[in-house]
Amino acid sequence: MAQKRKLPPVISSWDNNEYAPKLTADGRTILYMSDNTDSGEPEIFMSTATGNNWKRGMPVDIPNKDMIPFGAYNLSYDGEQLIYASRKGPKIGGYDILFQQKKGSSWTTHINPGKPLNSTLNEMDPTLSADGKTLYFSRCETLDPTGGNCKIFASEYLGNGYWKEPQEIQLDIASSSFVNPVILPDNKTLYFAALNSNENYDFYMSRKDGDNWSKPVAMGFLNTDAHDRYIGVTALGDVTYIHEKDERSYDLYMVKVPEEFQPARVYYLEGTVTNLPAKALVKATDIDSGEELARLILDPEEKTFGVYLPEGHLVDFYIETKETGFGYYSEFLDLQNMNSSKKVVKEITLPTLQGGKQYPLSIAFQEHSTEFAAGAEEEFARLVTLMKQNRAFHFKLEVYQQSITESEQYADSLPETRNDTLLIASDPIDTLATEASIATEVDSTASAKEPRQEIVTIYHNDLTHKRADAIKAYLLGKGVPEDMFSTSGMSENPKLKYSDLEKALNNKVIYRLE
Repeated sequence: MAQKRKLPPVISSWDNNEYAPKLTADGRTILYMSDNTDSGEPEIFMSTATGNNWKRGMPVDIPNKDMIPFGAYNLSYDGEQLIYASRKGPKIGGYDILFQQKKGSSWTTHINPGKPLNSTLNEMDPTLSADGKTLYFSRCETLDPTGGNCKIFASEYLGNGYWKEPQEIQLDIASSSFVNPVILPDNKTLYFAALNSNENYDFYMSRKDGDNWSKPVAMGFLNTDAHDRYIGVTALGDVTYIHEKDERSYDLYMVKVPEEFQPARVYYLEGTVTNLPAKALVKATDIDSGEELARLILDPEEKTFGVYLPEGHLVDFYIETKETGFGYYSEFLDLQNMNSSKKVVKEITLPTLQGGKQYPLSIAFQEHSTEFAAGAEEEFARLVTLMKQNRAFHFKLEVYQQSITESEQYADSLPETRNDTLLIASDPIDTLATEASIATEVDSTASAKEPRQEIVTIYHNDLTHKRADAIKAYLLGKGVPEDMFSTSGMSENPKLKYSDLEKALNNKVIYRLE
């Protein structure tokens, strides 16, 4: 039996009906329908949460909301876009998909993207992927709740409000109608509802494998004898939200998702930039392939963002503003072998550039080598941009290691050598002994021969000087004037703060401003 809990009375009221929950990725904003209205007719409500406390749900103030069919609405995962089906003209078919952008506490004028996303039929039930690149929806010949001949489509975003020709999602299950697709943050797991032989809808799950979708599996932990059609999920995909009827009314519930129905593991990063001076680019890319995993523009009025990064990637993540006097934030995230989905909440402060201060750089080298590790090129690009924007400063780049080891014995981990002069003491001689006698004891009158010198090879792992030279050569190769920067190998410094990756690779690069 699935674990299930009713939402609090400020949302699921005692004697009114609440239906069709849809949530943002962080689970802190919920859209739903309620008949707790003056007319008694259901309207779209919204509630937000602080910590574990939900605010009382209030009607959403958008024009022509009476033209939105029951449950045919959604929020983007970041909560910045409201997407819904509407009869509001100008339109192409019976119902078209419209978009509204959040602006402060209100919404901008709706936008109809037109063809080919919308058609002469009815476009319904829109859901946007976590990366904002793909819209899933149902396209219906009629709106008959017991039929409708609806099919699920997906369309890729081209930019500037344009969408590709939608492609039908082929689902290997006998049903006359498929509705309410929900794509989870891994971009591979799809929940949807399909009409069964009793003319009720049941929930199913299918997973994307290349260009195809797996045979759908019934979500038995959710399905009932009634219509099971509307479902909401959050970023980690471990909890779903549904409506069910009790002895009084329909209420909203959160239900624990069994592991076999959860999406592939994801890393959900919720960040707040505490000192954002202007708009900033937030971006995550796969270091090996260059695939863009997430991109958004962060507005200084908001300062808080959420990105969803699927398992299986080594990620270059950064936040960059073009504002002079501010540096950027960057880090590498190793998501190649995650044990479970993970949510991380961070407060991030962009560095303010001041003379005499030091700042970290995410420039890594391959282990025991002067060759740059994957991701260094992206970090260099950000550094070059920063240097050009702040020409008043001289950038002094310093390369450190947490520890340096040396030995007279060669090892792969000790790739560097140096020659040392070793002084070897001779045996002492008894100056009172005769030539014929052999001294058996050495007293205070004995004196030592002069020590002899021997040249020995010392193997060590101090690569900081050569790595500094490699950085200098790279920047000069990119056309950075030599008078804008200098580089130094600083050898060992265990007192610096090293990230896990820097500890593993035993190197750290910083820059100082002069």
